[in-house]
Amino acid sequence: MRKNFPFYKVETLAETLDEIITHKKNISRFGDGEFRLVLNTSGIGFQNGSIELTERLREVLASNLPNHLIAIPETFSLKNNLNWRVKFWWLNYINTVGVQISQHLKPEKKYSNAFITRFYLDYETKKHIPNILKKFKKIWEDQDVLIVEGAYSRLGVGNDLFDGVKSLKRILCPTKDAFSAYHEILSEIKTHGRNKLVLLALGPTATVMAFDLAKENIWTIDTGHVDLEYMWYLQNAQEKIPVEGRLVNEATEQLNLEIPTNERLKYEKSIIKTM
Repeated sequence: MRKNFPFYKVETLAETLDEIITHKKNISRFGDGEFRLVLNTSGIGFQNGSIELTERLREVLASNLPNHLIAIPETFSLKNNLNWRVKFWWLNYINTVGVQISQHLKPEKKYSNAFITRFYLDYETKKHIPNILKKFKKIWEDQDVLIVEGAYSRLGVGNDLFDGVKSLKRILCPTKDAFSAYHEILSEIKTHGRNKLVLLALGPTATVMAFDLAKENIWTIDTGHVDLEYMWYLQNAQEKIPVEGRLVNEATEQLNLEIPTNERLKYEKSIIKTM
């Protein structure tokens, strides 16, 4: 039972992706970590908290740019296809901090779905996945793509997720506390990301940055865990397992971070800046 927390209008995964494809909108995603930072400045493990970050996240939540989507968890809505473990976890989360979160949300607004990048593990049935992956690949098909990610995120390395792009370059950022380098990262994107599709995998930093880049008319998507979910999907994983060559914050173990030899040259050639 939800304690004093209303049901919000949240688009389906497909509706959110269609909005991005059709109108080339930026998207900022708010998950449990971002909302914890909205409520306080204590940090969330890989991202230190600060008054500035909390204020910026609140600014994004309250914003209304025509080329920018604000995404919240599907669990804030009346209906979802999530498995019982996920539903139970989120019910506990809502009962703990839902009242405070509701002060920053608008009951009349229809939000985008933050779970677009969590399309696999958390869902009870998986029949939607081929269509969701098709839509994701449609977003960056024939696009010049700039990936801005943590140094060990390595989106697309060892899979075919970005095989349809026109070109792909990378800016590598700190693996922890990326917000401390926010203005430097933003400056590099303004230099290298114009007339490109920018994909961000930087935790809460990406949530704010996708908003700021919307004001610059640089098409930007907060892609979060999409690559890890795809790897888990390909491996038919039943839980958050470690993935070779990547730093997986949510896995209890960590595999070798070395990139396979047959992938290394292509990956290294894609890097245009390390911060």
